[in-house]
Parts: sequence; C-alpha cells; structure tokens
Amino acid sequence: MSNAEIISNYTKELKAIELQNEIKKNKSLYVSGLSGNLNIIIPLSVSQNDSESHCFILNEKEKALKYYSNLCNYLQKEKVYFFPYSFIAPYDSELVNNANVVMRTEVIQALINKKTEKKYIVTYPEALFEMFPDEKKQKKISATLKTRENINLDELVKTLNKKGFTSVDFVSEPGQYSVRGNIIDVFSFSYRKPIRVELDGNTIEKLRLFNVESQLTEETIKSVKIINKQHIDDANDKYIPLFGLLNEGWNIWNEGTGLSANIIGKKFEKASEIFKRTQAKTKSNLNLEPNKIFLNKKTFNDYINKYKNIQFDGIREKNKGQIEYHYNSSPQPNFNKNLSFLVEDLKSHLDKNYLINISFQSEEQSERLASYFESVGFVCDYRKIISKMSQGFVDHERKEVFYTDHEIFNRYFRHAHLPKVQKKQKNPIKDRSELKTGDYVVHIDHGVGRFVGLEKMESSGVEHEVLRLVYKNNDIVYINVNSLHKIAKYSGSGNTPTLNSLNNQEWVKKKRKIKSKMVDMANDLIKLYLKRREIKGFCFQKDSYLQIELESSFIYQDTPDQIKTTKDVKKDMESSFPMDRLVCGDVGFGKTEIAVRAAFKAVCSNKQVLILVPTTILAFQHYKTFKKRLEKFPVSIDYLSRFRKTKEKNKIIKDASEGNVDILIGTHSVLSKKIKLKNLGLLIVDEEQKFGVALKEKIKSQKLNLDCLTLTATPIPRTLHFSLIGVRDISIIRTAPTNRQPVHTEVLTFNENEIRDIINNEMSRFGQVFFVHNRVENIYEIANIIQKLVPNAKVAVAHGQLKGDLLEKTILNFVDGKFDVLVSTNIIESGLDIPNANTIIINQAHMFGLSDLHQMRGRVGRSNRKAFCRLLVPKLTNLNLDAKKRLLALEEFSNLGDGLNIALKDLDIRGAGNLLGGEQSGFINDLGFETYNKILDEALSEVEIPKEENRIQEIVPGNCLVDTHERAFIPKAYISNSNERLKMYGLIEEKSKKNLFKELKIMFEDRFGEIPNELKTLFEVMKIKNLASEVGIDKIVTKKDRTSFIYFDNEKNKNQKQNSILQLLKKLNENGEKTDIKEKNHQLSIVSNSLISVKETLLFLKKTENKTQ
Repeated sequence: MSNAEIISNYTKELKAIELQNEIKKNKSLYVSGLSGNLNIIIPLSVSQNDSESHCFILNEKEKALKYYSNLCNYLQKEKVYFFPYSFIAPYDSELVNNANVVMRTEVIQALINKKTEKKYIVTYPEALFEMFPDEKKQKKISATLKTRENINLDELVKTLNKKGFTSVDFVSEPGQYSVRGNIIDVFSFSYRKPIRVELDGNTIEKLRLFNVESQLTEETIKSVKIINKQHIDDANDKYIPLFGLLNEGWNIWNEGTGLSANIIGKKFEKASEIFKRTQAKTKSNLNLEPNKIFLNKKTFNDYINKYKNIQFDGIREKNKGQIEYHYNSSPQPNFNKNLSFLVEDLKSHLDKNYLINISFQSEEQSERLASYFESVGFVCDYRKIISKMSQGFVDHERKEVFYTDHEIFNRYFRHAHLPKVQKKQKNPIKDRSELKTGDYVVHIDHGVGRFVGLEKMESSGVEHEVLRLVYKNNDIVYINVNSLHKIAKYSGSGNTPTLNSLNNQEWVKKKRKIKSKMVDMANDLIKLYLKRREIKGFCFQKDSYLQIELESSFIYQDTPDQIKTTKDVKKDMESSFPMDRLVCGDVGFGKTEIAVRAAFKAVCSNKQVLILVPTTILAFQHYKTFKKRLEKFPVSIDYLSRFRKTKEKNKIIKDASEGNVDILIGTHSVLSKKIKLKNLGLLIVDEEQKFGVALKEKIKSQKLNLDCLTLTATPIPRTLHFSLIGVRDISIIRTAPTNRQPVHTEVLTFNENEIRDIINNEMSRFGQVFFVHNRVENIYEIANIIQKLVPNAKVAVAHGQLKGDLLEKTILNFVDGKFDVLVSTNIIESGLDIPNANTIIINQAHMFGLSDLHQMRGRVGRSNRKAFCRLLVPKLTNLNLDAKKRLLALEEFSNLGDGLNIALKDLDIRGAGNLLGGEQSGFINDLGFETYNKILDEALSEVEIPKEENRIQEIVPGNCLVDTHERAFIPKAYISNSNERLKMYGLIEEKSKKNLFKELKIMFEDRFGEIPNELKTLFEVMKIKNLASEVGIDKIVTKKDRTSFIYFDNEKNKNQKQNSILQLLKKLNENGEKTDIKEKNHQLSIVSNSLISVKETLLFLKKTENKTQ
C-alpha cells in the first residue's frame, strides 16, 4: 500500500467528511487527537473533497521543513510550495539567502499567475513576517521570453540592466547575466537553474536551463519568465505579506495563531531595535521603517481572522467561537529498540482485532524485523508498506495501527531535502591548475617561471597561440597551447618562489637530486609494505548475527562511502595480512561509526582493541560514544587519561592485562611499556597527524604485526592518494550524512550587540552555543561578559586546567542541555558531538591555524539544523596577510566536505606531510605541488616491485609533442576573455587525455556556439598526440610537404619504442610511401613525404593504432 492509497482510504471515511462539514460551518476550529502522521493524513483527506487551497503555518522552521517533506511524500500530483524567510537578520542585506529568495519568488509567481490552481503552501511565522513588493511591482521586475520571438540583443541587455541584473563573464548565482556572441546566459530568481538564450539574428532560437557547475544544458524549454530579486529598497513601493495574495477561500492550518502572532511580534520588536541602532550608527535617515516592510502582530491578527482557521497541533488556544473536533488516536509507543515490548504491544492490538500496518524505508529493515519475529516464534499478520512515513500512530476510530521501522529500531528518519538552487562552487583543486596572468608556473624542463599572458605568434607564415613565460634575467620561453602538459601552476609554501635561470643547469640538478631521494623513499615504503605482507596476521571471523544487529541499529542511514569503507575494513580484517588502512573523511562524516564496527568485529573474535586519541576530551567522548553504541552487547569498555584517579588507572591496567577490558581508549599513555593487553588484535588511531614524531615511531613499531585502522579529518590530496595506493590502503569518505546542511561561516569584528543577537537567535530555537576563547587567564572575564549580555543564558566554562572530574562533569552537563553557552578553550576542537549545539563563536580567530578553525567549526552542524560559525577578529585592516587568507578561506569553503579544499589551501600542505614527512614538504616548496607529483610518479615507476605486488603503477605513456603548419587554437572572436580561453585550453588538455572529444564538442557548442575550424584542428592535433603517445612516438612535425615521426634516444619505455618504429615503418611501406630515416643529436626521425596535413596524419595513425598495439 502506498501513501497515496492511505490518503484515498481516509478520504472515504465518514470522519473526514464530518470534519470537512465542520470547517465549512465554523470560522475557527480546534482539531485534537491527531497523533503521528495523522496530522498530515487528516488535513489531506479533508482537502481531497474540496477545491480550496490550503496553507500550513508551523511555528518553527525545522517543523515546517519536516511538514513540507511529509506533504511531498503523500501528494503525488498536486503542487506543494515552501515559503521561507530570506534573511538571517532583519536589515542585513548581506545575509540574504538566495535559495530562499528563489523559493519565495516561486510562491509569489504561482499566486499571481496560477490563481485557479489548487495549492498547498507550508510556511512559518518568520517567513510571514517578511513582506515583498506588491503585484504591480512584480510585473515591473519581470520579463517573459519565448522561442521564435523577435528580440534585439541590445534591447535585451538594456532590459536586464534595468531590472537590476549584474553583467559577469559567466553566471554563477541568481541576479547575473553574461553575453557571449549570440548566446545570453541569465540566472533568474524564478528558476533554480540559470537560463541560456540562443539567438539566430534577432530571433530566439532556443531557451535552455543549464547546470551552473558544468555550464551544460539540462533541459530545453519554450518560454521563461525572468525575474530579479524581490528587492526591498524603495520606500515609494508598496510591500505586502503573503496574506496579501491569498483570497478569503483559503484554509489556514496552524499550531495556534496566538503563538504565531507572538513570534511575529518579537521579530518586529527586534527589527525596530536594529533599525534604531543602524540609524544612530550611520546617522542616516532611513525611509524603510519596519512597519513598511515587516508584518507586525496586530496586522497579522487582522489578516488571519479573514480566513478559516484550523488549529491542528499544539496547546488549544481559547479563541472566541472556536469549536473543538476530536479524533481518537494515540502515538506509536517508544519501544527503545526492545523488540519484546513491540511483540507484546502487537499482540494486544491483534487481540482487539486491529489491522496492523508497518512502514519500512527499505527491504533490509523489513527483513530484519521478519527475522526477529521468526527467531522468537511470533506469527503476526501485518501489512508491509515500503514508503516514507515519519511518525506512526494507533487509529482507534478505524481500529488500525501504523508503525514505522525507524521508530521501532530508534533510527534517524531521513526527511527529503528542499530542491536546491544551483550555485557555482569554488574548487581549489581546479583553481590550482587554472592559470591566470601573473601566476608562477613550473615547466618540467626549465623550472619556475612567471606566466605573463597568451600571445599570437607567427611561425613559417602560420598563426599560433602561445603562453609567454618569463624567467630570471627576463629570459622568455614560449609554450604552444597543445603542450600544456609540460607546465603546472606553482603551489608551494605560500612564499614567492625564486625564478630559475635558463642559462645554467641548476633546475636539472635540483630535479635529478630530488628524484633520486624520491626513489630511495619509494624503495623504503615498498620494503615496509613487503615486510608487512610477509607477516602472518590474525584472520578475524566473518560477520556474526551480533555484528549485523549492531550495524542495523545505527540510527542514521549509511552513506555510500561509509558502506564501501566498512566493506574495505572488514575485508582487510578477514585477510591473513595485517591491516594498515587510513580512513579519511571530513569532520562529522561518520568515521567514528566505522571505528565502532571494526572494534566490535575484533571483540567478536575474542580480541582486544586499543584506541589511541590525541586529547583527553576526545578519549572521554569516544568512551561515551562506544558505550552508548555497544550498550546492548556484552562488551567491556574503559578509558585512560590524566583525569582518571591513580586507583582507577591501576585497576583498568590490571583488567586490561588480564583480558577483562575488551576496548581500551586513551591518550599516548596507553602506549607505555607498563600497559600490556593480554590479547590485542586491533589498534585504532584517531587524528594521527596530531601526534609527535617520537610517538608516530612508537605507533609504527606496533603496526607491523597488528591490524591498524587510522582515522583522520585531514584529507589527502587525491594525486598523492593515487600515487601511494599500493603502499598504504586509503578509504575516503566524501559523502555528507543525509539532511546535513553547510555551516554558514562569517568573519565579524568583536561587537557586544552582535554577540548578544547571535546567542539569543540560537537560544530562541532552543539550541546551544560554543564560545571559544583560547586564553585561560581571562576566560572567566569573557564568560561574565556573555552572562551580562544574555542574562537568561546558563553559561559554563571549560578549559584544560580544570580538574578532570570537574571538566568531565561540565562537558557532560553541556551535552545534556543543562547549559546554553559553553565558554571554552580549543579543547573542544576534536571529538565533541553535540547535535543541539549549532552556533560556534570563535574569539580572536586570526590567532588559530586554518585546520584548527575547520576542526572547531566541525563541532556544529551535526544535525539537520542550519548551523552558524562566527569568526570574531579585531579590525580586518589590522590583520597580516596570512591571517586574512586563512579567515577568507574558511568563509569561502563552508560547504559539506570542504575539508579537502581547506587542506589544499593550508600552507603546510598537511596531507602530503602526513604521508611523506617534512623532507617531502621541502621538495614541494622547491618544485611546486603539481610538478612534485609528476616526479613522484616517475620515481615510483622506476622502483622495482615483485610482480605479484605490482599494484602501484603500470607503464605510463609519455606526452608526444606535435608541431603543425596549420592554425590550431581557440580564436579570440570565439572566446574573447583570455582567462577563459586559457581555462578552455586546460580543459581540452584534461579531457583529451581521456579521449572525451565528443564531450568537448558538445560542451563548446552548448556554451559558445558553432565550433570554428581552428578549434577543430586543435582537437585533431590532440587526437594525434594521444595516439602517438600510446605507441611511444616522442614528437610529430607536420609541414606542407612532409610529416616527421621523431623518437628520442632514452631508456624510458625502450622496448615499446623499438616495436613502434618497426610497426610504423612496416605500415608506411605497405602503403608504398616514400620514407626517409634520419638520425641526428640522439633523435631518430622517420619522414613521410605523402602525409602533408594534420587530418591525413590523424587518419594514418588511426589505421596504425591496432597493429602497433
């Protein structure tokens, strides 16, 4: 049975018809007794029997989002809208949420343009509080475009400028437009994706929605309405609330209009305060007074009394003339994962002849319950529903039970996300490779130079586009655009690199020396790897029933990366070789759950587990987490830290040595000689990069004959990860947990009013706040300031100098919600997992490193609520450049999974240092990050590895150079922006390596129009480069009267080259072509006088390809 069928069944019920009649007769109604999802089912059942539209007002944003998600689960055809609040704070236009503006615009336009459509709108008081321009103004800020319509390009641009759109090179967010030849891209607030308008002369040929990230078309449409932001900036305009567009036939379902009115009243008071404060600060006479642009309590009440009001949740408000209608139901009992209680409850309902329905989110959970029923011999005739039902209930009217699997097993229910508005994301991996004028670059043959721009050059009467590089003493090197593989953007320590000279061997010597050391390093790593492979490890048993039960009891849905990593870890543990796996994932991405499962697997095989963590707080947090997750299983868990009393420590050490502690968690002290576990089988190291060198050596000595799992939130750059994949097994968790939202990050100056507002905002939604102040000497002064600013807040202080039991008690009380604000040093940086704490304020943020800030930010946003990170600093103008860069990087990269981006921005290149040590970081500074990786790849390819262990690298084809007399570049008339042209050259280089020429063709035609001949020739040159590289040809020169195939005399892939020469000569002779063979300056040239164009050379190589292979 589907959710739609449930609604259909309820619609036919007498109760639904009765309720509908009551609504028709009465202006105000209180419907009581709607337990669980009945508060969705009953309103929808009523709505199916009428033609009216319905608005649902929930008193909190999170509740409104859940209600909207539930409505979408039940309504298959009807349009459901979500109407949110645009601002984070009134009068702060910098903090407008564009995605919310788009959703508001959708609702406004639907109400204006689709007046007869039946609608369901879900909203909340803050959203109603914010008003918007009236219908007359809406028409002024919008324009409609249709295919085959005549339009003048200049007129369209004027229209866009008049409507407030901003001209950019490439659109990335709503409110922007760009013009490229006959193509205009517009990001309207009326769509979640940008629009591409393609003109044929003065006619609109095509209208397409495209992806802002790839810039490629996703959908073709026939007409569009272009609307700019709902600006509140003109005091002469008229502003109206949502109610101003709802006719009196609407039914308003709410949790109590009095409560909504009070919330709106408080918001209005706050807006008035901010308005007065802003006027006093700026000494300006603002015309946009609060009553012009925001709804007040009285106006809300005046509007709401015009409609049919149905209160269907919350405490009944004694409204005059309100009638109560009761529905007899009760919520699903809380079984707290105790399935024997469930069995007893179901038996009691079966005895009363109740119909049993159980809703499952997946077949897996259905099988889990069926397996349990079978194991206890319970036979139950129940109807299985595979659907999304958020809350179960017992309907005593219909004598029917609806239970949900996630409530039975105490699992987290995944609500559907709102459809996202596309936004161009920053990608520092691409940024590292995308050159801009003035960037330092590394040429593999010449070393560090500076890129000064693209230039046109003539060679033998043919025009080419080249990159101009400047070296020491202003020497110049020109690089053809089809040889981009030879250069890389310089990324090193953050300091300005020294330019190399073209007149000495300094670069060649440096490169040779570093490569030699890399080969030595690679050999050492291989030896260590082989040594581990020779040692016989312990084979842990396959998953038991208990293991399956533990994993099924995880309250969240596993992400795909978690599933894969869990499988990888188990496979390693079940093999005969000692595991050495690094699990890398951003903060809050589920690494600890992987550790819990691995530890439990070890315990099930009668082995002990040692968990090593860098801080006492993290040891305590892990202890609490492991205890909670394993509370239903016979597992003994304890922890050691400096906070434990000596008597406790001695007992734990004794118990561990006798095998009475299954899982021991602790800081570095657990590696001391006096602690010997009787039957240690697994070592788990959390945040390894935070341990010192000496301690790392101790860990290494433990690892040789022991299964070892290392967890880190410090991501490793992918290039290094792939280079070293054979030496150390690495799993990367990139997928964010479901319903997780990015943390809104903002840099602010220290201001008491701001701090008070931030804390009050979080407390108003019953959340908690971290306030980080890293100086113990005046931390209590800061706590007192906060207490004065927010007198009703319960404030606690935590720092490393507190006595152990007091610190633990303080942290526990904060976890339990007994404090609203925790003022602490950075001891909260690792491990604390408090879903209710969703605001963190970091004082003197400029004093912290980038990775420390990212870790602290990771303490919030660990639930489905929107979280905030405020970085407090003195005036930005007083900060040094490095501090500014760190803060701006954290503000810029605040999306889920941006840990990798943070790591790449970090000056220490911490990922590389983590795997390779300090000396390797020095190499990176000398060579630049990209060139370092190229030489590392070469070094690894030269290391001799036994065949059965050769997992590191196959023979890598070289990069053939191609010189041609034909024009092969991107014409300026096709892409005028030189930075974009250079970016496209990089993309051609990247895609052509994978032979993705069809994809390139589609992309260029989609974004820039018909491909010119010069670019077609460049594609052919890149195809020649690919084919020639695969067969070992080092260089090809095509001229008007001949083509030369050139081989360099070196040891690299020597056998492949010899085979290639023979096959090439054979093919040329088969065609009866005249061939010359020349040898000069350690180069062998095979010259064909019959191949006289790029196209002919390409066709010849395609024919040769199969035979050469």
